[in-house]
Amino acid sequence: MEHWMQKLTDQLEKKVGNQKLLHYQTVILPQITADFYNMLKKAPIGELVREEYRMEDASMTIILEGKRDHSGAAISKTEVR
Repeated sequence: MEHWMQKLTDQLEKKVGNQKLLHYQTVILPQITADFYNMLKKAPIGELVREEYRMEDASMTIILEGKRDHSGAAISKTEVR
């Protein structure tokens, strides 16, 4: 598991608990990360991209930051509020 994903998983577990974590890992996070990587692919090289994903029930916000360089796109920061 990539470092940013482990950090995000740890933050989510603290916020939602171990029982709901599996739902986030299998349903919600794949959709969020796919959307964010699409944004990164479209961003100019070197430009920082930041996106906030609010849950429908307003229970939390997942924030991802990253940038694209010549070798690809990478997520550099995660935060759960």
